[in-house]
Amino acid sequence: MRRKCFIGIRIVCFLTLCIFIMYYLSNVLTSTEVGEYPQRNAFWQNINAEDKDTIDIMFVGDSSVMHAINPIQIWKEAKITSYVMSYSVMEPKEAYFDLKKLFSKQSPKYVFIESSFLVKMKTDSFDYFTTYTNNFVDYYDDEISGEIDYYFPVMKYKSAWKTRRISDFIKKHPDSINSVYKGYKYASEVQGFMGEHTLKADGVAIYKYSGDKYFDKIFSLCEENNCKVVLMTVPAGTGWNEKKHDKIADLADSYGVDYLDYDINLSNCIPNFSWKTDTKDAGGHLNYSGATKVTDTIINNYLKQRVDQTALSFEQIDKWNNDMDTFYSIINN
Repeated sequence: MRRKCFIGIRIVCFLTLCIFIMYYLSNVLTSTEVGEYPQRNAFWQNINAEDKDTIDIMFVGDSSVMHAINPIQIWKEAKITSYVMSYSVMEPKEAYFDLKKLFSKQSPKYVFIESSFLVKMKTDSFDYFTTYTNNFVDYYDDEISGEIDYYFPVMKYKSAWKTRRISDFIKKHPDSINSVYKGYKYASEVQGFMGEHTLKADGVAIYKYSGDKYFDKIFSLCEENNCKVVLMTVPAGTGWNEKKHDKIADLADSYGVDYLDYDINLSNCIPNFSWKTDTKDAGGHLNYSGATKVTDTIINNYLKQRVDQTALSFEQIDKWNNDMDTFYSIINN
């Protein structure tokens, strides 16, 4: 009996030590400079610089929304606070688990989900049984890995292991670094989209990375936190079409949420938008000119009519005004 107790104590001590090491290494995978910081973790260093419960709106999605929404412009024109949670090639599971973490720090009134990371086109033969089976397996694989990443970020940021230095294991890293960009990716380059912006496509639109299941989890999470969900699509060049639009429109209808498609309705929603001057890489992502037009449309056609400003202290207002002045002084130079 004593031997069994001794073995049990050793197992508990071993597991406790493993958890401690995992937690410690999760903190080590940081850097004092945002430029060196793994992109998916830099967001937390930046948003931690914002006071608790001061962000009205979150914009979530892959790199398309990162280049399309400018929170400083929203503050300048509407005095509404916002932030962009966006990574290159973001997956729906990341959006869910990151929002789950975010709600412990902020209480946004609206979460805008950019739709392009939820759907894709399937042009080869469509086998319902095979697709359903693969989606089922992929979803639970994402669920397990997502929970591990959520509690032990060392697994999520393992790509940063090779860049760590000995000093990283002993020095203290900052928990927050203020960013005047608020998640927006400024791009001054101009490379126009010269192709035909056709909305016709072959094949069938399907959810990718269990997009429908994670949207359901995001919707439920937002409901629990008294936050409204809005689906949106920013101008995407060849990346968007009518079939993808219909897939997301059906999703929006089934949950009773608003859907703002600024690509399929581009000429009506943003008549001054130009594919020749408003993209940075031939239609893949917007430049500063394109982002300014999209952000202005969201402000005037949606936000001003629906979003009440959070009451901020004089110090918090000064911080946002100072960040605004700094942002525009940077881009003007």
